[in-house]
Amino acid sequence: MEQALIEFYYQFHINQHYFLCHDILEEAWKAQPRYSKEDDVVSLILFSTACYHYRRGNTVGAKRSAQKALSIINLFDKEVHLGLKLEEYRSEIQQLIFNIERKQPFEPVHLPLTEDMVCLIIKHYPDFTFNVEPAVDSYIINHHLERDRTEVHRARHYALMERQQNRQNNK
Repeated sequence: MEQALIEFYYQFHINQHYFLCHDILEEAWKAQPRYSKEDDVVSLILFSTACYHYRRGNTVGAKRSAQKALSIINLFDKEVHLGLKLEEYRSEIQQLIFNIERKQPFEPVHLPLTEDMVCLIIKHYPDFTFNVEPAVDSYIINHHLERDRTEVHRARHYALMERQQNRQNNK
């Protein structure tokens, strides 16, 4: 999970590729032997989703995701293993919700990382910093629309063929 968090924070702060951030952590989270929708990391997954929606103008989806992120992280008192300053992270989520409700324009979010996490990230990515300029790359902003979905379509096609084959075999 540590490597996924490092990659997540790098993509979140440097490229603001929130869709990719969601995918990075979701894959690492689901690769664990035991996982639950109430794990602390789910809050970050939902928070990156909220940022993705908010930047694209989907304030309903953004607010819903941010509220879920907050409700999950509120399950934790002090101990999280995310490399975040917990109370400051809660404040960031609350501020995002506030901004959404006030119809403020999206601005890149600077997550409150612990010094240990920053050192780990810099060890892997010496150029790590917080990019204050909003991303403008359409591929990043509209990733769910512009990504290559060949594998998804192929998997759906094979799943459909398998279901049809199973129906034929069960007749």
